[in-house]
Amino acid sequence: MARNDRRRVNSRADQYERYIYEGNTVRKIQAIPQEVPERRPVSRTASKNRAKARRMSRGYVMFLALISTAALFMCVRYLQLKSVITTQTKEIAVIESDLSQLKADNDALYNSVLASVDLEYIKEVAMDQLGMDYPGEDQIYQFDTAGNSYVRQYRNIPGTE
Repeated sequence: MARNDRRRVNSRADQYERYIYEGNTVRKIQAIPQEVPERRPVSRTASKNRAKARRMSRGYVMFLALISTAALFMCVRYLQLKSVITTQTKEIAVIESDLSQLKADNDALYNSVLASVDLEYIKEVAMDQLGMDYPGEDQIYQFDTAGNSYVRQYRNIPGTE
C-alpha cells in the first residue's frame, strides 16, 4: 500500500530541497537551486574605503609590535622569576634537612655529655676534699629578681657584716 502524498518534511523546503513521503521512506524529488543575489557594482569611493579598512596603518603595526614585545618580555621575566623561586625552594629544603640533622647531632652530644658527668663523684670530692657543707637556714637569702634571670650584687648583704 504505497501512498503518494506529497508533503513537506522541512518547513524551509523552498530554501533547500523538496522531498516526498512514501510510506515509511522519504525520497528526494528535485533540488531547488539556491538563488545567488546579484552583485551590484560598487562605487569607487566605497571600494577605496574598503581597501583602506583592510590595510593597517604604520602606527597601528608599531603599536601591535610594541605590545607584543612587552607581552613577550613579561612572559620571559615571569619564567625567570619562577625558575629562581623553584631553585630557592629546593635550596631551602636542603638547608632545612641539614639543620634538622645538626640539631639531632647536637642533642645526641648534649645527652652524652650529661651522661658522662658523675654528680655523686662531684659531691663526694666537694664534701670530703674541699670541706664544703650544705648551707644552713640562716645562710640563705632570697631576693626579688624583677624579671631578670640573675641578681647583681652592688653592696654587702644585710646581716652578714
